[in-house]
Amino acid sequence: MQLITERLAEIRAAAASLIRLLQAMMAARMAPVLGDERGEIASWVVVTALVVVAAIAIVGIVVSKLTTTAHNIQTP
Repeated sequence: MQLITERLAEIRAAAASLIRLLQAMMAARMAPVLGDERGEIASWVVVTALVVVAAIAIVGIVVSKLTTTAHNIQTP
């Protein structure tokens, strides 16, 4: 039983080493693809600002149409 336990410990250590190696290889290969993330926040700020401006414009259009429609309702 002790021989099996020792063998399993060796296999576990080898598997852990292999996983660390694969993680390091993937990190090295993905680094050029992911690139430098500095400055990424600036583009998100611009996109968010554009979405907010578009939302405000849409709300303004909807409110003006609803107001116009409300004023055109015939009352007896």
